[in-house]
Amino acid sequence: MRINFLIMLLAAMCTTACNTLKNMDSTLNNQQLLAVDTVSALGHRYIVMKPKAGTEVLSQSGTAPDVNDGSLLLSVAAAFTGDDLTTVCGDHVVAGTLHKGYADVTTTGHMLIVDGKVKILPSDIIRQSIKSATAHRGYLFQQCYIVENGVAHVDRIPQAIIDRRPHIIFRAAVLMADGSFAVVQGADEQYPEEFVAGIVQLGARDALYLDMGTWAYGWYRTMAGGTTTELAKRYDNTRFQSNWLIIRAKK
Repeated sequence: MRINFLIMLLAAMCTTACNTLKNMDSTLNNQQLLAVDTVSALGHRYIVMKPKAGTEVLSQSGTAPDVNDGSLLLSVAAAFTGDDLTTVCGDHVVAGTLHKGYADVTTTGHMLIVDGKVKILPSDIIRQSIKSATAHRGYLFQQCYIVENGVAHVDRIPQAIIDRRPHIIFRAAVLMADGSFAVVQGADEQYPEEFVAGIVQLGARDALYLDMGTWAYGWYRTMAGGTTTELAKRYDNTRFQSNWLIIRAKK
C-alpha cells in the first residue's frame, strides 16, 4: 500500500513538472522579448530595438538567418561584404570558430560577445578579443567604431558612404550609457553626422555602424514565433549579405 502511494505521488510530481515546462514554453511564445520603440532626437526619429530578459545576442556568417526560425527575434547585416560579394570584412568569430576575412582600414572597432556579455571595442585590441572569443565559444565581428565613450566619430564612416549625400538610412549596434544593448535605426533619411549625433543624444556610449545601403535588409519580431516586420526593403544585393547580427530567444 505504501509503495502504491509513493508511485502515485511520483506520477503526480512528474505530471506537475511536465505541465510547468509546457506552461513555460507557452509563456515564452507569448512574452515580448524584444522591446521596439520609436523615439526622437535632434529633429529625427529613431527605431530602438532592445533585447529583454530571456534573449541572447549572437553573430552569424555564411548562411542567412532563417526567418522561419521562430526563436529568432532580429536579423540585420553586420560586417561589410567584399567586392567579391562573398568575403566578410575582417576576421570574425562564430561560436568560438575563427573565420578569416579581408582586411580593411575602415574597420576601426569590433563587437565581442563572450558569456552573453556584449562589448564594443577599438581595433587595436582585436587580437586579444579574437583570442577571448575563440577560447570561450564567443562571437566577434568588425565594423566602423562611430561612437566611442560617448564621443561621435562620424569621420570613421567610409568616404564612399558619406559621398552618398544628401540622405540615406543609417543603422548601428549600440551600447547605452546604462549598459543596455540596442540596435538603432533611423526612421527617416539623414546626413551621417546627424545620425551619429542623434544616437549620442539618445544615450549611446559606444556604437558600431552596421552595413546598410543595398545591404540594408533586416527584420525583427517582438516575441518568439510572432510575425516579422521588415526594417528595410529587399534589394538585389540582399542575397550577398555575408555576416549578420542576430538576437534570439534563449533555448
